[in-house]
Amino acid sequence: MTGTVEKAVAEIKQGRMHPVYLLHGDEFLAKDGAKAFIGALVPAEQQSLSVEVVSEDNDLASLPIRLNTLPLFGGVKVVVVYDSKAFLSKFNLESVVQKSQDAWQAGESERSVRLFLQVVAAASGEGEGFLDRAARGEVPDPEWERVLSIERDPEAEAWLRDVARSAVADRMEIPEAAGAGLARIYEDAIQRGIPANATLILTTEVVDERRSLFKKISAVGFVIDCSVRSRRTWDTQMNPEAARAKIREMVSAAGKSMDEDASANILDRIGSTMRGLVSEMEKLLLYVGRRPAIRAADVLEVFSHSREANIFDLTNAMSSRDAGKALLALRSLLTQREPAPLILNMLAGEVRNLIIARSALDRWLDGRLDPTIPFETFRFRVLPRLKEPREEDDGSAAKLLEMNPFRAFNLFKGASRFSLDRLLQGLEAIHETDLALKTSGHPEALLLEQLLITLCVGV
Repeated sequence: MTGTVEKAVAEIKQGRMHPVYLLHGDEFLAKDGAKAFIGALVPAEQQSLSVEVVSEDNDLASLPIRLNTLPLFGGVKVVVVYDSKAFLSKFNLESVVQKSQDAWQAGESERSVRLFLQVVAAASGEGEGFLDRAARGEVPDPEWERVLSIERDPEAEAWLRDVARSAVADRMEIPEAAGAGLARIYEDAIQRGIPANATLILTTEVVDERRSLFKKISAVGFVIDCSVRSRRTWDTQMNPEAARAKIREMVSAAGKSMDEDASANILDRIGSTMRGLVSEMEKLLLYVGRRPAIRAADVLEVFSHSREANIFDLTNAMSSRDAGKALLALRSLLTQREPAPLILNMLAGEVRNLIIARSALDRWLDGRLDPTIPFETFRFRVLPRLKEPREEDDGSAAKLLEMNPFRAFNLFKGASRFSLDRLLQGLEAIHETDLALKTSGHPEALLLEQLLITLCVGV
């Protein structure tokens, strides 16, 4: 069975409990959901005796015994395993790499390294040797492809060096290979039958739905998808509806109100993880203090200092061809010690998306779009035109239609300010800057500033 956390909790309160609950996707939401299940299954005063958290690395062999050991004073027995690696396979390692990169970009270093080590354990077979080479930036292309299965670019290289250096410096151990071996323990427990007054709760960030363990849990248990972003590689931000729901929840719980402009400013600046959004919202609520209403000015003041806000300001200013604002955002990121290769890759990604939007603009909208058009007008009058058939269909319209409409709206507005030739020249300038960063010895800040002026002004 599949459903939401709310549906599962409602069933528990009605007396229906499943033997297994699996929550996969966003790490913060998955763990939050697991806590909601524990709260619904076991009264707070009994949780110390009735709830056991099992480490998959050290205690998993004892899982059957723990499930069959009933609480001393009766009630429901709950066994919880957080961050399970049993659902890893060669088919979803790329997703785990993406999760690690997302965590790294959000400043969640410990989680990023943990996910990275899972990938190394599952894919490399060389262990510490690979870690040492990665920390030195000396991973050859064949090994890169075999272990990581992602495109090699400046952002990926910066991520790999950083997480590998952290793992080596902290002397972190590579876990035993995950996947089939762990899955068999869970499958055996399910096959034998979990006692009627016991339940197993699992959380994981990535699943391979083709695995027999996933299918067995779907058949006898309850599966909740906690993802907050799509599986499309070009869709890098959180689903706005998931973000809005969390914002409303936190604002309501604090007994405050928030105007639409404030909410829109938060949505513009969120990253890809719920944990990052919650952290920034907590800062916002502390900043507002006792005032009952949250204003757009409050959001700009608090979020302007966050990494995600500076990234948004940088790419937005570049798309708007505002060199002054772009340089300010760049300096803020450099002050926060953002790696130059990562900044360069963000700019490259934005230019590539603008090329997609410019191509669709030329083919489907006759090359014209009023940049002052309201979003609702764009959504209901312009966006449907991308569904019209074209003889020379390059796939650009399909990619934009798969994006969040607001993201497509901003890309179209940005693309309307550039010609296709100008964007292609910009991409070439990014490649030249990448080479200069690696070989020229010139200051990174100077090279990036020169690039921004080229992208925005065209000199």
